[in-house]
Amino acid sequence: MRDWSRLLAEIIRLTVRTDRRAALTLAGLLVGQTAVIAAISVSQRMLVDGGAGGRTRIVVLAVVLGALAYGVQFSAGRVSGNLYIYLVGRVRGLFNERLQRDVSGIPTLTHLEHAPYIDRWDRLFRDSQAIAAMPWSTLDAVVTGAGLAVTVVLLAGVHPLLCLLALLGVPLYLAGRRADTLLRDVRDEVTEPLRREARLHELCLTPEPAKEVLLGDGAATLGRDASALWEAAARRETSARLRGTGWQALAWLLYAAGFAGALLVVARLIRSGQATAGQAVLVVSLATQLEGQLRDVLSSLTQAAQAGRAVSHHWWLRRYREVSSATGSPAPAQLTEGISLRDVRFRYPSADHDVLHGVSFTIRAGQTVALVGENGAGKSTLVKLLIGLYSPTGGSITVDGQELSAIAAPAWRARLSGVFQDFAQLRMLVRETVGIGAVSRVRDRKVVGSAVELAGAPFGSRLDQRLGAAFGGVEPSLGQWQRLALARSLMRTATGARRPLCVLLDEPSAALDPLAEHELFQRFASEAAAARSEGAVTVLVSHRYTTVRMADLIVVLHDGRVTEQGTHAELMAADGSYAQTYRLQEQAYR
Repeated sequence: MRDWSRLLAEIIRLTVRTDRRAALTLAGLLVGQTAVIAAISVSQRMLVDGGAGGRTRIVVLAVVLGALAYGVQFSAGRVSGNLYIYLVGRVRGLFNERLQRDVSGIPTLTHLEHAPYIDRWDRLFRDSQAIAAMPWSTLDAVVTGAGLAVTVVLLAGVHPLLCLLALLGVPLYLAGRRADTLLRDVRDEVTEPLRREARLHELCLTPEPAKEVLLGDGAATLGRDASALWEAAARRETSARLRGTGWQALAWLLYAAGFAGALLVVARLIRSGQATAGQAVLVVSLATQLEGQLRDVLSSLTQAAQAGRAVSHHWWLRRYREVSSATGSPAPAQLTEGISLRDVRFRYPSADHDVLHGVSFTIRAGQTVALVGENGAGKSTLVKLLIGLYSPTGGSITVDGQELSAIAAPAWRARLSGVFQDFAQLRMLVRETVGIGAVSRVRDRKVVGSAVELAGAPFGSRLDQRLGAAFGGVEPSLGQWQRLALARSLMRTATGARRPLCVLLDEPSAALDPLAEHELFQRFASEAAAARSEGAVTVLVSHRYTTVRMADLIVVLHDGRVTEQGTHAELMAADGSYAQTYRLQEQAYR
């Protein structure tokens, strides 16, 4: 309840900041509903009793009061409806923006790759409408409850037994809670299948995977698979709704029986002269109104409960970000010792085995280190550990003797540079696509142009060229995209500020031809040599052994373990797997 109250207070503050006047107006209209409902019922009683007694003034007053109450109800309802849509829409957008910052602000990748974590923040996006409406569903429940209390008092004025009608709201509430629980549990269970369904449709609509889908004539199959996932989720949700509706139908049948009993009580009171015709009309009006009030209360509680289901996810995400983004010490100005890995082990969340097993080696200050091995050997995972995107599940990584985990993640990454094999294809302007490699200099055309030139990337003279055919621009080839990614990684070098402490190249030339790759590594080698005085290191991942021979240290990985390490000459002399693979590749090039 405390977490729910904290989230409610947060959404109220966000709503008031969005539009204070509109929020206060809507709150006033909702609160005024209680008086309007009571006025309508009282006017009906006055009208009947005044007409029966021939009291013209009472009849006129009843007509004026009723007309005024109905007019206020209809006009206020329309205004409040529009204000509700306006405020909830604005607040939902702001909440989703804040949620996006929370998700993207976590400096690790686990929450983006681990299914249970993805389901939690995805649930928040799905329930953002109910969360944005929390102040109004809560206020509506309170106001409707107050109106319910007024109705009970008016009924008690006719006969105390009529108050029992309100007690029939308890079964309605319990049935509503049961229906909410059934629906909530099913929605939590189908979150992952619905994400898979959306992903299957994306494969057919996104240019990169669509090529393979069309080549294999798989669009129809993927469409059927996606539809099957959707239909299975829809069937489960429909089943839950039907079961919940069954419980609610029983509760409403019980209420109908109570309503019929109330009418019998009124009829007996009229026959015995203890009630007037006006009171009978009042009871019928209030009993009918009570039914609507109970529905409104249940509807408000249902919407509040939907937001309540997301409360635990919201505070989990907030706490997860705070823990993951805990402050640490600054990164060293330059490396004096280097980076050491000692018995490093790593296991992905939910995996049943480690992907790295006791990896140990040292990258001395100023060295260039190459990681080689077959696919799945653990090379890219090691690179992500060095960046700090993952934390080792065992062992340690130290930078100049200090634990990497003790260095503030933003400070460490500010001193890194690199490019990955699964580089992003950012369809923006060229200067933006490259410039976000150092966001503070994204508008500096000179720096962006220098980075493009260093990488030998295309469009150097067309920095304002839009990329992406889907947005009316040009569509670069895969090799050109990779050159742009390399230019992005060189932004920090091009700024002329402090050189990166560590340059990470995870198969940066996979889409380049051998000559272009050779030219690229010659360029990086010269950059690495220039940075040696600051102790900067370069980590290179490549499958082309003829390229990595220039590294100061070559680490051979197999099945997550270091099987060999040393210089090219030492590994060739050892005549192990590295030497055999190198000779095969060399022979193929010859």
